[in-house]
Amino acid sequence: MAAGSEGSARLRSSYCYDDLDVLTVLLSGELDDGTALVVVRAVTFALDKRPQALVLDLTDLTTLSAAGVHVLRAAQDRAATEGVALRLVAPTAGVASRSLDEAGVSGVFDVYPNRVAARVENDRTAFLRRMRRRLGGR
Repeated sequence: MAAGSEGSARLRSSYCYDDLDVLTVLLSGELDDGTALVVVRAVTFALDKRPQALVLDLTDLTTLSAAGVHVLRAAQDRAATEGVALRLVAPTAGVASRSLDEAGVSGVFDVYPNRVAARVENDRTAFLRRMRRRLGGR
């Protein structure tokens, strides 16, 4: 598992890459118009690694503004263009979950209650792909 971090005084990002070909970016602090560039850089770095899935863990966000939601939508579009599944971790009682609900976009993202659930989804997808191949593409 590889790790790294970067960010500003108001928003920090750290990376965690596991053997399931899932890259997780943990975001902590305030995600708004003044810190959006941290997310843009983190997503660019992550997608350059060509993972099968990118998980953005929003658990430790203290603020998620409309500008922050916009950056998440842009990240989703960029990931889709690259053929990478984007998953958000936003516990139900957290700031991120409330902000996504208020913005009316929670249904647009694949949102998971914790990192384990988001990562396990990659196991399911890989399993189904292997089974289809074994069954001759059916």
